[in-house]
Amino acid sequence: MRRNFGSLPLHVCFVLAVSFLAAGTATAQRDWQPVSPQELSMKTSAVEPGADAEILNWDVRIDDSGAERMVRENYVRVKIFTEKGQEKYSKVDIPYRKGTKIRNIRARVIKPDGTITELEKSDVFDQEIVRADKIKVRAKSFAVPGIEPGVVVEYRFQEEIAGASANNMRMEFQQDVPVKRKSYFFKPYADARVLTFNMPDKGFEKDKGGFYRATMENVKSVKIEPQMPPIDEIQSWLLVYYASRQIKDSGDFWSRYGGYIVAEYDVKKTLKPGKDITLKAQELIAGVTDPMEQMRRLFDFCKAEIKNLDYDTALTEEEKDDLKPSKSPLDTLRKKQGTTADINELFGSLAAATGLETRYAFSGDRSEKFFSIRAAHQSFIHFAGIAVKINNRWTYFSPGDYFVPFGMLDWREQDTTALLLGWKDYITVETPLSGPAASKATRRGNFKLSEDGTLEGDVEIAYTGHLSTRHKVDNYRETENKREEILKELVKANLSTAEISDISILNLNDPEKPFTYKYKIKVPGYATKVGRRMLFQPGVFERGSSPVFSSETRNYQVFFHYPWSHDDEIRIALPAGFDLDGAERPSPVKDAANVGSLDITMGFDGASRTLIYNRKFHFGGGGNTLFTVQVYPALKGMFDRFHEVDSHQLAIATK
Repeated sequence: MRRNFGSLPLHVCFVLAVSFLAAGTATAQRDWQPVSPQELSMKTSAVEPGADAEILNWDVRIDDSGAERMVRENYVRVKIFTEKGQEKYSKVDIPYRKGTKIRNIRARVIKPDGTITELEKSDVFDQEIVRADKIKVRAKSFAVPGIEPGVVVEYRFQEEIAGASANNMRMEFQQDVPVKRKSYFFKPYADARVLTFNMPDKGFEKDKGGFYRATMENVKSVKIEPQMPPIDEIQSWLLVYYASRQIKDSGDFWSRYGGYIVAEYDVKKTLKPGKDITLKAQELIAGVTDPMEQMRRLFDFCKAEIKNLDYDTALTEEEKDDLKPSKSPLDTLRKKQGTTADINELFGSLAAATGLETRYAFSGDRSEKFFSIRAAHQSFIHFAGIAVKINNRWTYFSPGDYFVPFGMLDWREQDTTALLLGWKDYITVETPLSGPAASKATRRGNFKLSEDGTLEGDVEIAYTGHLSTRHKVDNYRETENKREEILKELVKANLSTAEISDISILNLNDPEKPFTYKYKIKVPGYATKVGRRMLFQPGVFERGSSPVFSSETRNYQVFFHYPWSHDDEIRIALPAGFDLDGAERPSPVKDAANVGSLDITMGFDGASRTLIYNRKFHFGGGGNTLFTVQVYPALKGMFDRFHEVDSHQLAIATK
């Protein structure tokens, strides 16, 4: 059976695509193509002056006409302009997965005087590498011989992938360096269709030997900017897929695909539960009449009593990949274990047994692409959770996402279009976006400032909502020592001289309680002595932070993943013999629409000689997390003002 190469998770496909660029992917031809004198003598990029390197030509030839395998041959030619470009292309990793053979790896470097250095076969070695999201893959690797600014680098290699298909394959044209020309040559085994994104909608043209060609020229590089949208919203790419039937429009597609999901997931069996599921639901909600509290009972049961195999730290990632899903929600209930999807389906079945309208929620993933119902392809949606209609309003639950709190979806699945599937039909909705108060960092610090400027004391930081989920996901697989190192790195990113001790991490494995850090801190030289005065920043948790935006110009929209807020309470006991030398409070910052705000209040306890500093901050009010380039100057101005207020200093002086 042929498997779809494009059926890998999108983030894995992107990692592989980026790696092909890093590897300098090469062509199908047996001999090197001639290098022109103009290419050898180039001093700067013709597409984007000032670039560190430019891809002069990149051909990818994909033969998917065979019944048992797909062959992809690559040839890339890169001009190196600077030492950064040299560093970028000095080492090559060609990743591959099980079932893939990498053949005919060749590389060469051509100096401006025409001198050629070729890669020796013995210089290619096999190793395990770690890519995005800690995914481990094997790679063929080598160092590029004789690379330096001014040279032309060429690579080529062939991939033979057993049982693979180009169905749902991504073909990317825009990279992190400018591209003079890039072409895909594609030989399909069946009727192929194309969706294009951020590029002209011209698709493929007929070429020789049964191949079709898609080419882009003079493609500028993707610029990395803070808080930028997901890469698929920016770069030029197309998606190839096979379809035997002509789809009339997106509505026709989703009707057909919705029917496929209903059959594949056996939605009818889940949403029309049998006797055993119904009895269990009645047992769990016994004596409870409020629908939301009923859902809480079912949710807590699925979290606490059903072992979540996807979050089992005793299983390797390979073992998790090999897990077989439950046959039905009843099977999950009886085994008392299941995958994320299994647990969500069990919750859906229990919810349906209460008599409330219940549907599967299939949504986009905002970390990868902003989903639109007009984009008619199944790779843009996934099973996100269960929707239950309570008081005439859809509420969303995902107990299978172990660290996502009750009544929320992960941030990737909020504020996006979703298909709510019943066993007879589907409806489209927009999932809600949680407000700033739902994802809060509550930071408490009780400090003492010494005469030599050292600050030391106790800190407690509690995170809720999406902030809590992020920290739990980052930490739960790690050892205790590694968790402490993660905290130290976070603190030292702003306070490089900080000494951290007595660390406690609370509620790591509790999906509902706030993820909490407790620790002692000592920061030598926190305050600066100037004569008989000392200057210090009372906003300890923002000390050493940088402005969010540094550039005066912007290429892309600004995207914040979700609204968030801070609630800080800081107490700083002053050193003996020092008094406040004026303590003006910085003016509050707030826009007319209350998208963001920052308010500082200060007081002084004379008895304990303690400064009391309270900071309240929020951003994303009104669901505003995506901003156009046109409003960037105002947005940057707001965050610059936040930084200015947070950097406010106070003076203390001896009498």
